Amino acid sequence: MRLNKILWMAMWIALSTGLAWAENEGLASLQSVPAGERVANYLQAYLMKVGTIVEAKSSGGLFEGPHTYRVVVSYDPDKKDLDVSVIGIAQDPEVEQNMLGAVRDIVLKLNPKLQKYFGVTLEDTDLSMDYLYAKSGTVLMRFRDGKYMKMGSENPVPLPQPTSSKG
Repeated sequence: MRLNKILWMAMWIALSTGLAWAENEGLASLQSVPAGERVANYLQAYLMKVGTIVEAKSSGGLFEGPHTYRVVVSYDPDKKDLDVSVIGIAQDPEVEQNMLGAVRDIVLKLNPKLQKYFGVTLEDTDLSMDYLYAKSGTVLMRFRDGKYMKMGSENPVPLPQPTSSKG
């Protein structure tokens, strides 16, 4: 009976003091998180909500048309930029560019909040964006340094800047 009481007391102390055991010490280690990682997490959550709202309006695309998409945002510590992947089913360069442009516009319009919360202001050079075809994972369009490039070509695609429709 006394041993049982000691075990219960030890378990209560462990739980109440936050003592935890981890199988992977790397997962349990404390590390500071770079601002880029925090910004990427914020943008990921924000863009996921935008996508949900757009799809709830039955448009199926970013702002109009039957194009389903998903956006993934991550921070690349080596390049010190944000890697943004738009994953969709469009295979039309104009649609791909419009979707990348719309996501770019949303991200850059968040600069006042990013400055307030993280002390960061983003520019085109901070974004490394790709449009991936969902059925194959192939990159069809890239956005680098303010220029769109259709994959398979060496020069930026000479399409006009996309304009967002109001909704």
